[in-house]
Amino acid sequence: MSRMEIFLKPALEWQEESLEDWCCALGAFLYDEGIEVKRGFHLPGYEVLELQGEGLQAELILSASERLMVLEGFPVKSARQEDMARTLLRFARNMGAQRLFIPAESRIEEAFWLQIGGKPLPDPKPLKQKVRRQDVGVESLGGVSLLVRYQGEPVLCLEPLACTVHAPGLISLAGRRLEKHFGGPLGFTSRVAAYCPWELEREQWDDLLAYSRLKAFEILAEQLL
Repeated sequence: MSRMEIFLKPALEWQEESLEDWCCALGAFLYDEGIEVKRGFHLPGYEVLELQGEGLQAELILSASERLMVLEGFPVKSARQEDMARTLLRFARNMGAQRLFIPAESRIEEAFWLQIGGKPLPDPKPLKQKVRRQDVGVESLGGVSLLVRYQGEPVLCLEPLACTVHAPGLISLAGRRLEKHFGGPLGFTSRVAAYCPWELEREQWDDLLAYSRLKAFEILAEQLL
């Protein structure tokens, strides 16, 4: 199975506030094709739409922070399925997505995605080293979303989240100012960035979070306070 991406020309800026309307419109179209759309897992800036039908269990993942969508488990083996795939592409453009990621599970699917502009992506490799603090950086992605880089490569996306307790470790002055402003402890949800070139083990993931946490609070404080 190969990973592929399609560069899109978005019709407008990302319209997350219009997501529900777009989901209804997409759901109405796919319902006529025998596919039901359900809103599944949700985090700030990250949403999973479940596409369910006869013999189909697919997901359309929307990442507002990275301005992209990921289509998982959607087979393209017939003219009807190709039409539905093109409709999902239009949906992505109208939502303001800049890229669509798809796994091609067969030569037929790979040929279809290549035909409409897809480009192969290299498969992620294991990160065969301990994470070094000096190689970890953080930058703003847009809004309150943050991107963690390792050795210059994107590895994790962070979204701030209200918590009930403090995370282990030091609390910086910026972190205390944010807590005072929002009335309680803050933490971060994290997920692997779409362009991450590595497969991360749990310990590496935890180290990336630990080494990026103080800088992440500094960037948030600059943006919000």
